[in-house]
Parts: sequence; C-alpha cells; structure tokens
Amino acid sequence: MNDNYKITVVGTQTVDGESDSIEVITNGDYVREENGDITVTYPEFSEENPTTRTDTTVALRGKTLTIERSGTMSSRLILEKGKRHQCLYETPMGQMFIGIFTDSIKVIASDSGADIRASYQLDFNQHVVSNNEFHITIKSKG
Repeated sequence: MNDNYKITVVGTQTVDGESDSIEVITNGDYVREENGDITVTYPEFSEENPTTRTDTTVALRGKTLTIERSGTMSSRLILEKGKRHQCLYETPMGQMFIGIFTDSIKVIASDSGADIRASYQLDFNQHVVSNNEFHITIKSKG
C-alpha cells in the first residue's frame, strides 16, 4: 500500500441524545477513475494495542458508498441515499446483522483528493440504535 495521501476520518455517533466523536489521521491510497468512481484505502491501529491493524477500503461506485474493514473487527457497510441495507458486522464477540438507512451522501472529488460526508441510522432488529455521521478528507501529500 502506498501512502501518498493524508486521510482524516471524523465519525460521530449519537445515542439517546448523547454524541461521541472519534478522529483518525493516517496515510493511505486514493484513486479516482475517469467515470468518477473513487477508492480510498488506509490502515487503522488500535490505541490499546498499536500492533493491531485494521485495513479499511472506502469505495464510491455510482451513488453507492461501501466501507469495508478487515482485521480484528471486520465489517461491510453499504450506504445508498434513501435506502436501507442489511450488513454484517463482525466483532471479537461474534457476528451480527445491522440495518443501515442512509440519509445523505455528499462527495466532492478531484485527482488530488476528496471530501466525503455521509449521515445514516443504524438499527438492530429494526429499532434505531444510533444516528451516525462521518467526514473523510483525502489530501495529496505531494
């Protein structure tokens, strides 16, 4: 994996009116295709155990945004505005299916970087458990 891009990810989760945010700053890859599709790949490391690595791929294909994580915690989230997708979420405690209803996706992309924003609801057994937002900024280091 090349690391020619600085990638900043800010995620906010709101449960019962209380919000919590996390920020990850790392280096990774970014590819923008002629048709406008984009792919971002980057590693994340656990604060508790810095040798624990999770690889994340964010891919925009048309109007569908997919976020795949592999490593200690694996998941594949599919975000498509106005639609609900059921996705597998794997944790050290086991697997579970969660529903994701996407409220909005906004992408501004060029050859030198991108700005990706999305908001969505997570549900478990068809009951909303959290409202979520993320903002990914990709900037060329060169």
